[in-house]
Amino acid sequence: MEPVFRKKDILVIVAVLVAALAFFVLPKLLRPAGAEASVIYDGTEIMRIPLDTDETYTVDGDLTATLEVKDGKIRFIHSLCPDKLCEGFGWIGLSGETAVCMPAKLAVIIL
Repeated sequence: MEPVFRKKDILVIVAVLVAALAFFVLPKLLRPAGAEASVIYDGTEIMRIPLDTDETYTVDGDLTATLEVKDGKIRFIHSLCPDKLCEGFGWIGLSGETAVCMPAKLAVIIL
Protein backbone atom coordinates (compact mmCIF):
# COMPACT_ATOMS: atom_id res chain seq x y z
CA MET A 1 0.00 0.00 0.00
CA GLU A 2 1.34 3.44 -1.00
CA PRO A 3 1.67 6.25 1.53
CA VAL A 4 -1.06 8.90 1.42
CA PHE A 5 1.45 11.76 1.09
CA ARG A 6 4.72 11.62 -0.75
CA LYS A 7 7.73 13.71 0.25
CA LYS A 8 6.98 16.29 -2.49
CA ASP A 9 3.36 16.58 -1.33
CA ILE A 10 4.45 17.36 2.21
CA LEU A 11 6.92 20.01 0.96
CA VAL A 12 4.17 21.71 -1.05
CA ILE A 13 1.79 21.67 1.92
CA VAL A 14 4.45 23.16 4.20
CA ALA A 15 5.28 25.86 1.62
CA VAL A 16 1.61 26.84 1.31
CA LEU A 17 1.19 26.98 5.10
CA VAL A 18 4.32 29.16 5.48
CA ALA A 19 3.11 31.52 2.72
CA ALA A 20 -0.33 31.80 4.32
CA LEU A 21 1.19 32.51 7.72
CA ALA A 22 3.45 35.20 6.23
CA PHE A 23 0.46 36.77 4.48
CA PHE A 24 -1.34 37.28 7.80
CA VAL A 25 1.58 37.94 10.16
CA LEU A 26 3.92 40.16 8.10
CA PRO A 27 1.56 43.14 7.76
CA LYS A 28 1.26 43.32 11.55
CA LEU A 29 5.01 43.07 12.01
CA LEU A 30 5.75 45.70 9.36
CA ARG A 31 3.23 48.25 10.67
CA PRO A 32 5.07 50.88 12.68
CA ALA A 33 4.17 51.16 16.34
CA GLY A 34 1.76 54.00 16.99
CA ALA A 35 0.25 53.99 13.50
CA GLU A 36 -2.62 56.43 13.10
CA ALA A 37 -5.58 57.06 10.86
CA SER A 38 -6.36 60.57 9.69
CA VAL A 39 -10.07 61.41 9.48
CA ILE A 40 -10.75 64.07 6.88
CA TYR A 41 -14.04 65.95 6.59
CA ASP A 42 -14.67 68.03 3.48
CA GLY A 43 -10.93 68.26 2.73
CA THR A 44 -9.80 69.18 6.26
CA GLU A 45 -8.30 66.82 8.82
CA ILE A 46 -10.58 66.82 11.86
CA MET A 47 -8.94 64.13 13.97
CA ARG A 48 -6.24 61.49 14.18
CA ILE A 49 -7.15 58.12 15.58
CA PRO A 50 -4.49 55.84 17.10
CA LEU A 51 -4.74 52.29 15.81
CA ASP A 52 -3.17 50.66 18.85
CA THR A 53 -6.29 50.95 21.06
CA ASP A 54 -9.55 49.17 20.23
CA GLU A 55 -12.35 51.73 20.33
CA THR A 56 -15.40 53.07 18.47
CA TYR A 57 -15.62 56.68 17.27
CA THR A 58 -18.61 58.67 16.07
CA VAL A 59 -17.82 61.38 13.51
CA ASP A 60 -20.35 64.10 12.78
CA GLY A 61 -20.23 65.72 9.38
CA ASP A 62 -22.96 66.22 6.81
CA LEU A 63 -24.00 62.72 7.90
CA THR A 64 -22.98 60.85 11.04
CA ALA A 65 -20.61 57.91 10.62
CA THR A 66 -19.20 55.42 13.11
CA LEU A 67 -15.65 54.08 12.89
CA GLU A 68 -14.33 51.00 14.70
CA VAL A 69 -10.67 50.41 15.59
CA LYS A 70 -9.64 46.85 16.34
CA ASP A 71 -6.35 44.94 16.12
CA GLY A 72 -4.51 47.85 14.51
CA LYS A 73 -7.09 48.38 11.76
CA ILE A 74 -10.07 50.69 11.24
CA ARG A 75 -13.35 50.50 9.33
CA PHE A 76 -16.67 52.24 8.84
CA ILE A 77 -19.27 50.22 10.75
CA HIS A 78 -22.24 52.55 10.28
CA SER A 79 -23.10 55.58 8.23
CA LEU A 80 -26.32 57.43 7.60
CA CYS A 81 -25.52 57.65 3.89
CA PRO A 82 -28.06 56.00 1.58
CA ASP A 83 -25.82 53.53 -0.28
CA LYS A 84 -23.59 52.24 2.60
CA LEU A 85 -20.63 51.74 0.23
CA CYS A 86 -18.22 52.99 2.90
CA GLU A 87 -19.20 50.08 5.14
CA GLY A 88 -18.18 47.73 2.34
CA PHE A 89 -14.56 48.94 2.32
CA GLY A 90 -13.91 46.68 5.28
CA TRP A 91 -10.79 46.89 7.41
CA ILE A 92 -7.85 49.07 6.45
CA GLY A 93 -4.61 49.22 8.37
CA LEU A 94 -1.61 49.57 6.08
CA SER A 95 0.02 52.91 5.33
CA GLY A 96 -1.68 54.65 2.41
CA GLU A 97 -4.93 52.68 2.52
CA THR A 98 -8.08 54.79 2.31
CA ALA A 99 -11.81 54.38 2.96
CA VAL A 100 -14.25 57.08 1.88
CA CYS A 101 -17.88 57.98 2.55
CA MET A 102 -18.68 60.51 -0.19
CA PRO A 103 -22.19 61.50 0.96
CA ALA A 104 -20.81 62.28 4.44
CA LYS A 105 -17.72 63.98 2.95
CA LEU A 106 -15.52 61.76 5.15
CA ALA A 107 -12.28 59.98 4.34
CA VAL A 108 -10.07 57.82 6.52
CA ILE A 109 -6.42 57.52 5.51
CA ILE A 110 -3.85 55.31 7.24
CA LEU A 111 -0.69 57.32 7.93
